[in-house]
Amino acid sequence: MLSDLTPAQRLKLLLLANGLAVSPAARRWITDAAHGAGLSSADYASTSGPILKLDDDVWVNAPVQDHNAFAAQATTVLDLEGDRLVIHDGNLVSPAWYCLQPQYHEPNHGRELMNLVVTHGDRVRLSPLRSCAMTCTFCNVPYDDPLSTYQLKPIDACVAALRVAVDDPIQPAHHILISGGTPKPKDVENHRELYRSVIESFPGVPVDIMMVPIPGVIDLPGLKTAGLNDLSINLEVYDRARQQEVARQKYNWGRDYYLDFIEQAADTLGPGRTRSMLLVGLESVESTLAGVEAIAQRGGVPVLSPFRPDPATPLGDMAPPGFDQLLDVYQRAQEIVDKYGAFIGPSCPPCTHNTLNFGTGADGNVTYGYPHPAML
Repeated sequence: MLSDLTPAQRLKLLLLANGLAVSPAARRWITDAAHGAGLSSADYASTSGPILKLDDDVWVNAPVQDHNAFAAQATTVLDLEGDRLVIHDGNLVSPAWYCLQPQYHEPNHGRELMNLVVTHGDRVRLSPLRSCAMTCTFCNVPYDDPLSTYQLKPIDACVAALRVAVDDPIQPAHHILISGGTPKPKDVENHRELYRSVIESFPGVPVDIMMVPIPGVIDLPGLKTAGLNDLSINLEVYDRARQQEVARQKYNWGRDYYLDFIEQAADTLGPGRTRSMLLVGLESVESTLAGVEAIAQRGGVPVLSPFRPDPATPLGDMAPPGFDQLLDVYQRAQEIVDKYGAFIGPSCPPCTHNTLNFGTGADGNVTYGYPHPAML
């Protein structure tokens, strides 16, 4: 029920649906503190806004007009009151804290590092590929630079870049996600070696992998033995006809192929360690909820990511899902996972900044598994 949401939780849904207006005073305050890094890393559509923490441990990546045209009409405002940030929309008000970007995001540190790694909250994402072996019409990777050549990034350079992010003096990363781009079959062994190298190079830092389960690339028993933390096998779209339209290669592999792998991974890695993301707004609500149930039935953790259009893609003019749709999906998905004693992921509070959940685990509590990120 709507009344079950706190003001901060309602503000998050409003922000994900309609975006954020930033007052000149708040923008100046953040810009001065960010030393030229800007409001956000703006590397992907889903991470293009500033990361904020609101009351009740609610984290949100708030779309702004700088990178999202639909946010031009935003009524939710981030403002500066005295020496603190506050966010408001009508009678909904919450203090806000800005998640500082790391030092290596600053322009004087060069952009080459950010071609490999980008930090969001307390997690650094490594992108080990240039371009991708797949073309999904909601993803910017094939469209930002259509002439870009598919290329593996050297493993030693990847590990060195991660070291910079983990040791950053402003916002050190406390866990690692390897994601971004699908390798060609000939490069499967390179990816397996990359996974091994990263896990071995950072024994005290949890490592997650987000990857399409093309044959051979994910060695479940080997990764479990090596110490993999979590695995993400993203369905993204559950409806077969819609999947054929927007993610043809995934359609060709088949939905059952993905679901079977999710079940196998959940059995191998153990409860709560295999996630699968669905894009809310790219298909009907009923299809998305059917996907939530299919994932939960197989021991997986459903993740709901509100679709945010990227102007570089064929879906750039598509509207994101509205507040009512987000609320409907969230509440009904929560009922589904409750049936299975599961939860909507991820459970790391800062990592929920661009997902439709509030960081609560199956017990309903918000728990921080890592040191709190540096905030302004």
